[in-house]
Amino acid sequence: MTRFFAGLTLALIVAALAVAGGSPSSATARDYDCADFANQAEAEEYLLPGDPYRLDADSDGIACEDLPCPCSYSPGGGGSTGGGGIIEDPPPPPPFHLKMPVAMRISKHLVAVVVHASGRLENYELDSCRRLAEPNIDCRLSAHGENARIRVACQYKVEVRAPDGIISSRIASHQCRTANIRA
Repeated sequence: MTRFFAGLTLALIVAALAVAGGSPSSATARDYDCADFANQAEAEEYLLPGDPYRLDADSDGIACEDLPCPCSYSPGGGGSTGGGGIIEDPPPPPPFHLKMPVAMRISKHLVAVVVHASGRLENYELDSCRRLAEPNIDCRLSAHGENARIRVACQYKVEVRAPDGIISSRIASHQCRTANIRA
């Protein structure tokens, strides 16, 4: 019987040590800070009641707000609530920015095709371009030609558009004047 109690005592001591060793003491517990996380949503998982890791510096209920997204909240508002918290709506893509040199090159090419196909016009030049919006630019070009009998002068308005990032262009208007040359 003594052996039984000795074995039981030893088993209880081993069990007590296992239980004590299984839970971290406050001296060995991991202390997290924002630098330990790759993004805000990951840090949010460690935000506990009472904020023992001090992840919510301004006490607004959001952990490590300065970390990059994905986020558990919507930085600009407008998040949608789901299951356990706020989930960020993906931001809209930035508007396509049509570059002025691209619009100028496209406009020149479009008018060059007309000039070379006309048989009456010899040269062209870009007069001006103006931006109407991020993806919209209008350019004005002039073309000239002359032979022994007539002189031709044309004005072209070219619209270059890229509302969805796909560039399109067209000659929106043109006006030509023909004059007889008197010898």
